[in-house]
Amino acid sequence: MSEANLTAGPVAAHSSGDVLRALRNAAQLLGSLLATWGIALAVRVVMPRYLGPSAFGELNFADAFASTAFLALGLGVETYVRKEVSVRREHASEFWDGVLAARCLMSLLLAGAMALVLHAMHRPPHVQALVWIFAATQIFLHGNLTLGAVLHSAGNVGGMSVLSVVTKLLWAGGIGAAIVLRSGAWAFAASLALSEAVKFAALWWLARKHVALRTRVDGAATKAVLFASLPFFVNNIAHTAYGKLDVSLLAGMAVDQEVGWYGAASTLAGLALMLSPLIGWVLMPLLARAAARSRAELDELLRRSIEVTLVVAIPASLALAVGADFWARLVFGEAFAPAATALRLLAPMFVLTYLAIIGSTALNLLGRGWHVTIVSFACLLLNPALDLLLIKPGLRLLGPGGGGAGCALGMLVTEVIATGSLLLMLGRGSFDKRSLAAVAKCAVACAAVLALDRSLGWLGPKRLMLDAVLYMAIAVGTGAVRVREMAELVRSALRGRQPAGA
Repeated sequence: MSEANLTAGPVAAHSSGDVLRALRNAAQLLGSLLATWGIALAVRVVMPRYLGPSAFGELNFADAFASTAFLALGLGVETYVRKEVSVRREHASEFWDGVLAARCLMSLLLAGAMALVLHAMHRPPHVQALVWIFAATQIFLHGNLTLGAVLHSAGNVGGMSVLSVVTKLLWAGGIGAAIVLRSGAWAFAASLALSEAVKFAALWWLARKHVALRTRVDGAATKAVLFASLPFFVNNIAHTAYGKLDVSLLAGMAVDQEVGWYGAASTLAGLALMLSPLIGWVLMPLLARAAARSRAELDELLRRSIEVTLVVAIPASLALAVGADFWARLVFGEAFAPAATALRLLAPMFVLTYLAIIGSTALNLLGRGWHVTIVSFACLLLNPALDLLLIKPGLRLLGPGGGGAGCALGMLVTEVIATGSLLLMLGRGSFDKRSLAAVAKCAVACAAVLALDRSLGWLGPKRLMLDAVLYMAIAVGTGAVRVREMAELVRSALRGRQPAGA
């Protein structure tokens, strides 16, 4: 993908600077992501091995329960920030303190409701303690998401990239101390809460430094922002809830080991979504500025963004799917071998997830946020219904790990419907012949790899190397992956100028 392809024709020439600046920010954030993901993966590998399936299942339940209960704290503000602060950064000071005050009040009300639900569920005291620690984590986490969105929108990402690595190291240090001191699961949860609290204080300082974020409670401005964020708020609740309810349903229908196996599969499958934060951090502000100039410019950037994202996401998902049995045992140990079936089903879902994220981002920028919300609410109804239908048959037919496999299949079907609906709403502007050809070539490469992998099963894990070689040979040979163009674009971003011929 050359810079000329991004900016030629209807795309305004001055958008080249936005693209290059976005790429430089993406490079910084990607470096931070790789470091933090490496740390997080190491921690998430150690936790299941140390705690075992049952205790890890309790920890996973507490995390999912608190995350679901505190979904409302998001208020849809992050999406609003990336849409509006990208073009007028001084606007952030008009609503930040008001949003913070609203979240504090909501936290008190939600805590009361959580106490009643936990009592009705008869969860033991130590599990309830885990829930409260994760609840405190959620309060800081939502603040960090908003402050991070402000800094992303303003293009000041250097300090927060370093901060992300430092706080992840703090989290990992806490986990290490918990293991050395032989502490219980509470110490694992407390380490995360502490790291998010430190990150909140540092991000607030960075926002005051780079965006001139000021203490100013403006009730009228806050109400206006919350009203404008309403479609994003409702959509975030619906979309995130159906991604969390499966754990709660599984916990109510199966033993804690099943929750632990499914949590392990979700952790590994999440590796395929490593690049998803860049969509909100970098791509949305870039698309917002393009949309402010013209729909044609937005469509062109949207097509190229989808093409590049899928070219990266498809092989990552394929690698997880074909090596699911090997990855589960390697990362978590033999006790988590039953997680492989769920991992195979979750892996291809994330290609769809990338498409859904980009599609919903574009629709929000086009003022069709409520259309995205309707899709999310439909999924919120569909996914739990599928879980209820599939968990018990999965346990009966597949044995250990079958409950998680039922949840994974339900999630996959839900994501197919959601992504298809969003792309239909966007229309033909989201794809062109070039991007469709790239996806088709990747699909051919995937089919060839699956056939080879099946025939080489007797080789065990060694076959995965041959799978990777075959995929790259087909993807590069057919032009699905345009190595030369991507390399030139990266070099241009690092040099801070436009490629020749653009």
